[in-house]
Amino acid sequence: MRIGCFVETYNFKYKEEVEALKIFQATAESMGHGFEVLGKEIVNRLDDFDSVFIRATTDPLLTSYVVSRIAEERGKKVIDDSESIRICSDKVALYHRLKKHDVPMPKTLLFYGDFEKLYSIAEELGYPIVVKAPNSRFSLMVEKARNFEELVLVTRRFLRRSKAVILQSFIPSKFDWRVGVLEGEVIYTCKYLFPKGGWRIRDIVNNRVVWGEVKAVSRENAPSKLKKIALKATKCVGNGLYGVDVKQVGEEFYVIEVNDNPTIMHGMEDAKDRDIYERIIAALTS
Repeated sequence: MRIGCFVETYNFKYKEEVEALKIFQATAESMGHGFEVLGKEIVNRLDDFDSVFIRATTDPLLTSYVVSRIAEERGKKVIDDSESIRICSDKVALYHRLKKHDVPMPKTLLFYGDFEKLYSIAEELGYPIVVKAPNSRFSLMVEKARNFEELVLVTRRFLRRSKAVILQSFIPSKFDWRVGVLEGEVIYTCKYLFPKGGWRIRDIVNNRVVWGEVKAVSRENAPSKLKKIALKATKCVGNGLYGVDVKQVGEEFYVIEVNDNPTIMHGMEDAKDRDIYERIIAALTS
């Protein structure tokens, strides 16, 4: 079978991401399949492929979504599918799905701009409060308000770009779990460690953007409760490829969000479970 892999130029910013793409290609070819990496020109060449693998940032406003929708309409197997892109790109929609299915989360409330109610919301959540825009990703448009003044400033700024913001109780930790899920099965687990002085995997410390380290943990050795909760969360979205971010407090786990199109970098997410490439290629060609 022939796999078309859609990327954007920023996919070549990190050598680890380039290496992962090369491994995907080599894996596909070793399994008897074609694998071609393409940019936006893939839109005009979709009929050349049996399936499409999206490795660019996904959002309903970006080319990745257009590629996914057109490929689906032409009967191609697509990872990520357009419905997963739509849901995971809107954290308000995602919140409603997780809540409906009783997925454990930090205490979360939606704020639609009625500032007369903001004080009581803040009292209910307690400080600090994590403020998220619906389309936040890579820790962008995710901030922490330590008091009411900061909360007003951040929510006003975020509401200039959206009709709602997500307000969430802050759970202090040194890392987030990331659970990779493909078609209802855990394919890798790792810890996204926070940089010193930060509280997000990508943070600003001393006026510099810094990234925390990634520590892979074999999926077989990851806590069973963690994996069970991650699978429950992805079932609320679909049956594609996801990265679930989870906080651990003692023996309890809380889903922060579900991401479609999760990061896979060589030497990081794949450091323990090296069969993730074969499993994704098999899913694209099944």
